[in-house]
Amino acid sequence: MDRITSRDQLARLANGDPWVRWVVPPELPPVWFDGQVAVIQRGGQRPGFWVTPLDRAEVAAEQLRPGLEWLAASGLLEQPGVTAVSGPLPHAALLESVLGLTDGGDWEWMWTDTAPPVDPREADIVELDDRDDGPEIEAFSRANNPRVWTEIGTGRMQGWLGLREETGALIAVGGAEREATGVPHLAGIVTAVNRRREGLGSVISAALTRRAIAEDGVCTLGMFSDNDTARRVYHRLGYRTARSWASRRLPT
Repeated sequence: MDRITSRDQLARLANGDPWVRWVVPPELPPVWFDGQVAVIQRGGQRPGFWVTPLDRAEVAAEQLRPGLEWLAASGLLEQPGVTAVSGPLPHAALLESVLGLTDGGDWEWMWTDTAPPVDPREADIVELDDRDDGPEIEAFSRANNPRVWTEIGTGRMQGWLGLREETGALIAVGGAEREATGVPHLAGIVTAVNRRREGLGSVISAALTRRAIAEDGVCTLGMFSDNDTARRVYHRLGYRTARSWASRRLPT
């Protein structure tokens, strides 16, 4: 594996790939490349590594294996704080067997630079504050989606939007945080269980997406791969799937 030493070099190898462009931090982290796949060190809340092609989402198992074996032998996984590795979802079993990984999740990273049409129901949207409304958003989110993992009330979220019923109770919420590159990333999109299939999550997502594109020119998001309903909504809003990930934890 050869070390990539500059952002310009990475950009040339990635050939405009949206995930590389909008996820890999401007201050280049350690990146190694064997001509097929890259191993990219990941910081932030879940320190670890990405193992992925740079210029496309698909890769064959025989192309991925050398990068995984290099990572396994490199000693990098023994670094303090390293907790997980993410690789192409179709090769989750290979990822687990070569690196000895345990449980985790399957998810997809999407992006769009096209503003979706305005939904008339956006007129009912209210602005929410991450700190002042945090306890209410947290309680609503946990009650209606046990898998939500957005940081609420910490200041990480750049903004929240919500829909309320006539009693004032929340029926849908959603917000945006920032990728390491600074671009908006939708998070915490939750609809009340008893109000699903009304398109309320789509209303929130469309408004957040339009705002992000107006301010930054692009919007990104991540979603669990088993959520077919959400995938249909996001694709309808103009999002494209750039990566499907298997994220797995290192054994403790």
